[in-house]
Amino acid sequence: MINLSLLEERQSLTVPDEYKDLIGKKLLVTGAAGFIGGALFKRLVEYNLDVVGTVLYDEEAATLHDKGYTVQVLDLASDASWDDLLKDIDIVFNIAALFQEVENTEAMYHKVNVDGTLKLVKTAEKVGVKRFVHCSTVGVHGHVKEIPCTEKTPYNPMDEYHRTKLEGELAVLDFARTLGDDGMIVTVNRPAMVYGPGDIRMMKIFKAIHSGKFMMIGSGEVLAHLGYIDDQVDSLILNGVRPRDQVHLEAFNIASAKPITLNELAKFIADAAGVKLSKIKIPVAPVWFAGLVCEIICRPLNIKPPIFRRRVGFFTHNRAFDISKANELLDYHPKMPDQQGIKITLDWYKEKGLL
Repeated sequence: MINLSLLEERQSLTVPDEYKDLIGKKLLVTGAAGFIGGALFKRLVEYNLDVVGTVLYDEEAATLHDKGYTVQVLDLASDASWDDLLKDIDIVFNIAALFQEVENTEAMYHKVNVDGTLKLVKTAEKVGVKRFVHCSTVGVHGHVKEIPCTEKTPYNPMDEYHRTKLEGELAVLDFARTLGDDGMIVTVNRPAMVYGPGDIRMMKIFKAIHSGKFMMIGSGEVLAHLGYIDDQVDSLILNGVRPRDQVHLEAFNIASAKPITLNELAKFIADAAGVKLSKIKIPVAPVWFAGLVCEIICRPLNIKPPIFRRRVGFFTHNRAFDISKANELLDYHPKMPDQQGIKITLDWYKEKGLL
């Protein structure tokens, strides 16, 4: 989740020329209380565009209403009709999903990330939405089978979240193929490891390194591919404005200019924090086994494990993506260098008292 106080820090921005087609349109952003969805929603509001956000909980909606935002509650697992929500909307940015929470069952992941997503895109088409931008994940490629991974690289999802995100994006695209040449424009955006102010998922590694207690699991030579939050938002907006023949039925890997190793990532964070990294490296196998044991014990009790195998995969799975398709068709060109983005993020954690 994003810290909702971030949505107070708004300013008035001029809509860039490349986004001018959004002016006069009514936009909807699902998942507006999440990290990516919240950042996209905030940017569109700052452009003074006509935008509605959706959140999962009534208390989130009340908080954002009090701050002057236009929001509604949407639960992708609900059986309720969404016709009224989507009526008169021109572009849907679907960012909402059931994210990587181990205590949820695969059936619940499927209900939200597949069934709910398919219901949303079908409802959008039925009520006359002109464009549907679906946010998936590069995780559909898992531990990548080729470096760098392109959009055509064979899929390799590693867990319930990534399996259902893959099934959801394929269902969206399959449905879109039935709509005809002048039907709703549908495109898929696949973010890499998105970070920046407002993110709490990567905060764990920032905190561990900042404390001076971090020790690398494994060699540290596996590849990670980051994506700064402002660049990610740019990519989603580009999905919403580029011509039909550039984006319809297409999926796009979105990331920074190039991947880095985990050793480089750790060094960038350590340099920003002004600390020295430990030279000790922990073997992977015992940590993976500990994660397995924690999952076996915690899952029946509906408790979030202190450590689980997917987190260990962060240290063992290569993630490196070719973004040339997004360069060419979206005109997407990431602006934030990793080292600078990491420094900005660490400073934000400090400012918020999170480190």
